[in-house]
Amino acid sequence: MSTLNKYKTLIIISSLATVSSCSWFSAKDGTEDIDDRYMKSQQGPELQVPPATKHISVDDRYRVPEGVIITNRDPKGKGLSLDPPQLLLLGGDGVREDSEQLHPTVWVRHQDAPLMDYVSRFVTQKSIPVVSSSDKQVSTDWITDSDETDLANYIGSYNLDGQRHRVTLEIIGQNPNEVAVQARNTQSQRLVNDKWVAMTPSKAIANQFLNAFLGFYDSERTKEARERILEEGTVNVNLGTNQQGNIALTTERDLMSVWEQLPRVIEELNLTVSDRDQSAGIYYFNVKEPETGFWAWLWNDDEANPKVEMEPGDYQVHIETTALGTSMTFKDDEGNLLDANLVTKIYPEFAASFKSRGKQ
Repeated sequence: MSTLNKYKTLIIISSLATVSSCSWFSAKDGTEDIDDRYMKSQQGPELQVPPATKHISVDDRYRVPEGVIITNRDPKGKGLSLDPPQLLLLGGDGVREDSEQLHPTVWVRHQDAPLMDYVSRFVTQKSIPVVSSSDKQVSTDWITDSDETDLANYIGSYNLDGQRHRVTLEIIGQNPNEVAVQARNTQSQRLVNDKWVAMTPSKAIANQFLNAFLGFYDSERTKEARERILEEGTVNVNLGTNQQGNIALTTERDLMSVWEQLPRVIEELNLTVSDRDQSAGIYYFNVKEPETGFWAWLWNDDEANPKVEMEPGDYQVHIETTALGTSMTFKDDEGNLLDANLVTKIYPEFAASFKSRGKQ
């Protein structure tokens, strides 16, 4: 047999095995199709004692007590769940599982807005139907696998079709820096012959619901942290005056925020920081001669030219604290104030560069 024919044979066998296994796992009445033919087995023939044997020694370990009647003959196989186990996915920072609890529970390190704010945003964003809510818990209405929501698809993907569940998410404990959140599958039903039949509530469903919330919570916290970083890096600049009444760029941010951002701003405008004196609050920068002509165009050097209309040379920026925030005063290399018209002309480029970090 050729190698190609061997592969074809393996594919056919695998396909048949897959089809047969699918029919074994799923029944038409909505239950697991467990083979229970063992319940119909008949009693075997009686023990035949050889004619010459008068006595059979039976060890007490194997003796059946007198009067024992086996009454529970219901099949056990169909009472077992074939759903895969669901584990809590503790991917977020500051989240730990409380394995001593009967229901899925995690402790979340949280100090900012109340955690229930995130729970409310979670059920709203995921379009989860809610029957009751308080400052400690949220109880959902039926979540059905046919619902057109991400959460229904997420839960339904791990279970048989025709199920619906109700879940409660509750804060059950609180430490100075932690909050305990627990999920409970309060009700479950399965559709059998067009009728909803009660199921035993599942810990797996509660795990999945809690996992969905933890994923949402982690993504929201990451988004908020990114926004805080960007907000801290954004410096809104206006045209105003310094403490001495000279024209300057002003902002409500503190001096250190401006000091840390100014090198990036200067370089973004294709200028060069030549020196700095933090004790005096001065940055020294240089405006280079712009490249012109054919070779500058050919090698794209024009993109590296200064983005502000300033004469080539050395300049200073004096940063000072004001009653309303911080001012930046521009001077030439000898410490003389730049003309007000020039400061007004370069203001838009500096203001835009300071603010650009907030758009990254």
